[in-house]
Amino acid sequence: LNVKCFQSGPLGGFQEIGALVGRNEIDMIIFFRDPLTAKPHEPDVNELQRLSDVYKIPMATNMGTAEILVKSLENGNMEWRNIVNEDRN
Repeated sequence: LNVKCFQSGPLGGFQEIGALVGRNEIDMIIFFRDPLTAKPHEPDVNELQRLSDVYKIPMATNMGTAEILVKSLENGNMEWRNIVNEDRN
């Protein structure tokens, strides 16, 4: 599993990830956040979720979903992305 870390969201991480999403150069997003505390960059988090939906990039915001996504990738269950993105490649 290749993992790439980015800057903190407010320090440019949102833009870094968003650019990869737009170019279809990322298989999944694991973005942990504190759901109990409102943050000033909440609109950026919402935009990242919107982008992941538009470009069909699975996104986890909690440990349980992240584990399922990583295991799916490990088991080869993410091949559907190649089919739905044929027109983008």
